[in-house]
Amino acid sequence: MRADTKKRPPIMTTQRWIFVIVAVLLIIITTTAIYYKDIKSPRWSDERAAKAEAIEAADLTEVDQISKHIWDRVSWFVSGKNADGEQIYVWLPRPGDEETDEETSTQEPIVVKASEAEAKNNIRAKFDLAKPEAVVKRMQPGLLGDKPVWEIFYTLKADQTHYYYDFYSFTSGDFLNEYKLPAKTEPQ
Repeated sequence: MRADTKKRPPIMTTQRWIFVIVAVLLIIITTTAIYYKDIKSPRWSDERAAKAEAIEAADLTEVDQISKHIWDRVSWFVSGKNADGEQIYVWLPRPGDEETDEETSTQEPIVVKASEAEAKNNIRAKFDLAKPEAVVKRMQPGLLGDKPVWEIFYTLKADQTHYYYDFYSFTSGDFLNEYKLPAKTEPQ
């Protein structure tokens, strides 16, 4: 009698499998996009606020670069051009967590024209002359205390790898300070 009964069709046909796979992929892509946006939105809103503040403080008509710098405290660096086409640099200091007294440091934007600043290439040449064995990892503008500086992060190779930060005055190009981080031993 068994031969007389018909076989039931499968529940998951090829079309249903394709639909399930496409639906799962869409859910994964949508979830990833929402997560990325959620993670990045505080940074994006801080950048927009820094850009607006720099435009107001220095009458910028065009913004070329925005970067965040953290040393003693958080600051934003904005470079752009004003109505006359001059390159302008703006630092926007932010209060640190431990700063409760307004007298400890200024919160006013610091504005420097490119003609009053030492060029990045000149600082790099000066640094390379002083430390030819150094491998520069990053060079960026920042604040050291309340002074605009060029920060150079680099390594020296000896028996251990040492990491250093050198600071040069943004306006005069003079060497200000060097910080040496503890050595990192490499596995053998």
